[in-house]
Amino acid sequence: MLMTSGTRTSRRVIGTLAILAAAAAWALPHAATPAAADVSDFSYRSWDVAYEIDTDSEGRAVAEVTETLVAEFPDFDQNRGIVRGLPEDYEGSPTDPSDFSVTDASGAPVPFEIEEDDGFVAVLTGDDRFVRGEQTYVISYTLRDVVLAREDGAADEFNWDLVDFEHEQPIGSFSATVGFGPGLADRVDGNARCYVGAPGSTDECEISRAASGSEYSVSGVELGAREGVTVAIGLESGAVVQPSSRLPNFALDTLPLLIGGGALAAAGVAAGSAIRMRSRRKSGRGTVVAQYDVPDALPPLLAGPTAGVTTPSAPAQLVHLAVRGALRIEDGEPEQGLFGPKDAQPVLRLVDPARTADPLDARALHALFPEPTPGAAFPLPKSDEKFGKRMQELQTEGRKAAEDRGYFEKVHSRAARRWGWMAVALVLVLGGFTVAAFALRGNALPAVFILMGVVALITALASIVKQRVYTPLGAETREYLLGVREFIRVAEADRLRVLQSHSGAERQADGSVDVVHLYERLLPYAMIFGLEKEWTRVLQVAYEERSGYVPLWYPGIGLAGVSSFSSTISQFTNSLSSSVSYTSSSSGGSTGGGFAGGGGGGGFSGGR
Repeated sequence: MLMTSGTRTSRRVIGTLAILAAAAAWALPHAATPAAADVSDFSYRSWDVAYEIDTDSEGRAVAEVTETLVAEFPDFDQNRGIVRGLPEDYEGSPTDPSDFSVTDASGAPVPFEIEEDDGFVAVLTGDDRFVRGEQTYVISYTLRDVVLAREDGAADEFNWDLVDFEHEQPIGSFSATVGFGPGLADRVDGNARCYVGAPGSTDECEISRAASGSEYSVSGVELGAREGVTVAIGLESGAVVQPSSRLPNFALDTLPLLIGGGALAAAGVAAGSAIRMRSRRKSGRGTVVAQYDVPDALPPLLAGPTAGVTTPSAPAQLVHLAVRGALRIEDGEPEQGLFGPKDAQPVLRLVDPARTADPLDARALHALFPEPTPGAAFPLPKSDEKFGKRMQELQTEGRKAAEDRGYFEKVHSRAARRWGWMAVALVLVLGGFTVAAFALRGNALPAVFILMGVVALITALASIVKQRVYTPLGAETREYLLGVREFIRVAEADRLRVLQSHSGAERQADGSVDVVHLYERLLPYAMIFGLEKEWTRVLQVAYEERSGYVPLWYPGIGLAGVSSFSSTISQFTNSLSSSVSYTSSSSGGSTGGGFAGGGGGGGFSGGR
């Protein structure tokens, strides 16, 4: 149950900046010299603290604290006093700093003010008058619930930062005494450790136990800026009564966990129901048969989302327009860069706008050539956000067309809705308990409740809404496209066997199948399924078997040689994918294991 050093330090820093900045600004108009602006520019000759800890009528721990700070200010008008900040809570329970008094070395009262800000109570000593040289401040106050029960139940502990870790001044000599009154004197178990250094340090300092057994002391410790001392002194388990905010509370600790677990379980069942419904709707006839051709009504922009793949479909769509004869891919001219020639970007040249078979084909062609003039050239940009956006819009149109043409529909899952609304109701109940836990508990469980509620709510709402599922037509079309993928993946002998077994295959005059033409048409669909590298090797073999053949859709292959076809296409598709997807980038301490800064108390201090 120890407060983490990082959490307490961050709160100290906020309080320090808020109060010390205000004190410095208040002092600045009265400065006599430029040096007066830095009220932190002083040191402590000594810092002595005395804690007397006992129990009140309820058995809860109360500490009477006296701090004697001897400050050495410069010999000019810079400071009016010091600021000492104390945290208002410790492990979920208020420390209730009270009964403040400030005197000097002779016991004469010193004027002071009390301010509260961001979980800290600050004592500001002095008034409008400047002080110089050595000044002694004896600050006394009372704290409550400073003894904590260890989580393992083995002991109670006074685990306390006796001096804050935020001071910017060195301390020439630090000493402390911690005594336990009659209510606790015989409950001290003899285990005690002292830790010194910067926050998180495990370096130990010497802590002495008096003959009475109820008093411990630390003396002669020299501290640098932002170094402190933490003691951890053990008492018998149950030596003090803990405040209710630290005690187990079924209604505010365990019950919300059960409700949150129920919400997560209900949301999980809802999500599973939605997933099962989508899976059932994927099946058409239940069989996948190798297919060698794709209907004109299934261009890549439509085939990609219908097949259920996540590969961007715009690059395949542009290659589809090329192999159909609407475009021609040409190699661009290399550019001279600062460190030599850059790789040339491909050029898309409009050949025949009429060679489009589907409205999505025409839409893709229009995105490249708003004015469809044959012979027009479109250099493929390397990094053009507007071009990338147009291609993203094309892909969105393809997904929308899949719904408009009846391949998908949106429906509710009754089971998902039933379980989802149950999860939402439990999250609302959990929200009420979380608010109460924040107000009445000081542990980290409310943060866990919030996390459980957020996860359950998001999952439930995602399951309650209509799910995008296949229609019977869509499921059959998906299986058809998977058959195309199967044709691309099988061995060449199996592909030829499929072609010979179908009388509908496009034949040449001699009755043979025009394999090259068919294989070219399948290249965009191989790209959709992530098989373009494998398919380009197949297509390369087909080109090599037809001596002297030059692909009109990419004449540069003939110039570079068919043998380099695979690498040429790979380079082109990489450039194409990069251009299409381009977007701008803008936008327990008493028995060891403790450490310095690991206890309660501490706070901050500085000049005023």
